[in-house]
Formats: sequence, structure tokens, C-alpha cells
Amino acid sequence: MYVFSTAGEAVGFVFGSVIFDLEGTPLGRLLGSRVHRMDGSYAGEWFHHMIVDRRTAAPSSISPMTAPASRDPVSRCAPRRPAADYGRYPDAFFRLYEAEPLAAE
Repeated sequence: MYVFSTAGEAVGFVFGSVIFDLEGTPLGRLLGSRVHRMDGSYAGEWFHHMIVDRRTAAPSSISPMTAPASRDPVSRCAPRRPAADYGRYPDAFFRLYEAEPLAAE
């Protein structure tokens, strides 16, 4: 399953509950609607095949996970329409690459 940016571009994929970038690098983990980095820090919410800043509760960390092996790169799929009026939920995929945990507001 592809992960899309709010602009409609494929930016990654999900295999099991692990989120990879298109190059096959494991970046995070999907638990229900919550997305966490491999270090266990909160990154965003899963919403319509996107990772967005849609806080339904205070961000919280989970136990870190040992990153699984990289997977083979995947090809980009055709872009889809930009997210229809979800602008109130900014794209948060980039947070999977960040080293600093997201602070609670």
C-alpha cells in the first residue's frame, strides 16, 4: 500500500505495519491511526493513506523498535489528486526522517 503526500505524490509504502520510503528504507511504524518513528517517538496520524498533523490526542511515545531489513525499492505510482480540502491537516511524512521527538502542545 502506498503512502501519499497531501499533494498527491507517492512518498512511501506500508508493508505489514512498517512504513518505508520509496527506496525501501524503514522509517516508522503504523499502530492504528498513530504513526511513530522507529525510535518510538510520535510522528503523526494515518489519514486517507497519508501521514498528517491531525492530533486527536496528545502525542505520546511508544517503545522503540529495531528497524527491519530494508526492502527493495518500489516504483512511483501515478499521482493521485491532491487531498481534497484536507489542508487543515498538514503533511507530516517528513517527520519520519527527523531525529527530534515531536513536543506535546
